[in-house]
Amino acid sequence: MIVLRDCFLFVALISHISTGVLAQADTRTITQTDGKPGWFSDWSKEDKALALNLGVGAAVLGWGFANWDYGSGGPRFQDEGWFDRETKEGGADKLGHLYTAYLFSHLFAGQYERWDFDKDQAIRWGALSSLGVTGLIEVGDAFSDRYGFSYQDMLFNTLGVAAGYLLWSVPELSRKIDLRVEYNPFTSGGYQSDITTDYERLSYLMAIKAEGFDFIENPYLKSLELHIGFRARNYDAYSERPDVDMRKQYLYVGIGLNLSKLLRPYVDTPVFNYFQMPYTYVPFTYQISGPP
Repeated sequence: MIVLRDCFLFVALISHISTGVLAQADTRTITQTDGKPGWFSDWSKEDKALALNLGVGAAVLGWGFANWDYGSGGPRFQDEGWFDRETKEGGADKLGHLYTAYLFSHLFAGQYERWDFDKDQAIRWGALSSLGVTGLIEVGDAFSDRYGFSYQDMLFNTLGVAAGYLLWSVPELSRKIDLRVEYNPFTSGGYQSDITTDYERLSYLMAIKAEGFDFIENPYLKSLELHIGFRARNYDAYSERPDVDMRKQYLYVGIGLNLSKLLRPYVDTPVFNYFQMPYTYVPFTYQISGPP
């Protein structure tokens, strides 16, 4: 099993490689005083993409050997279950896999577009890169006594990649739908030092945006969206006190504000297409498991 925290390390890595190291290479190319082209400018877009994938893959393996006990055993499989209440995280970790693979596909595709791949090529290779990275992590887990290869995780990785491909490839669909994660720091209970595995405060949702539907003309209604989400709560407390079982799972439907649209006149950012701000929607919650 690979937790959401670990995947976010590689989101940061991709961002660092694409916007930092490679950008610096371009800067060195531009600022050379001898008039000769720099080494990076001679690379084809395919070579740049290959270098990015090799770099991320090497980082995955290096981090895995250092922190995830790669090479300590295996190969072996781990049956983690799905969304049963009795699973380790109540299914929240599975949605974490889906969301992370989805986000990876768009991070890769965005970088490929900046390297002059056309839109279709960018998402095709972005999806394959995301599947490759998440698959490599699962293969590494197979050789770890700590985790093991989880086919449930790999299935949700694949679903996330498919969702990323679909929403990137079909603009009419991406106008209407976002997949997002929410972190609410004000939820009661103990805090974890790593927010990306703090499932007590994480929620996963699909947002259906009114502005994507042309028949909705009212400007106020177009700033609203419908949320359909999932939460799992009290699993961390149960791992510490299994004699007190208060584990609960929730589905919710909410009416929220489309922050991307509302902020567009001031700042045009895709951040809120991927991250949900707490307290910007009204939820109607239904408990699907656990004690009252």
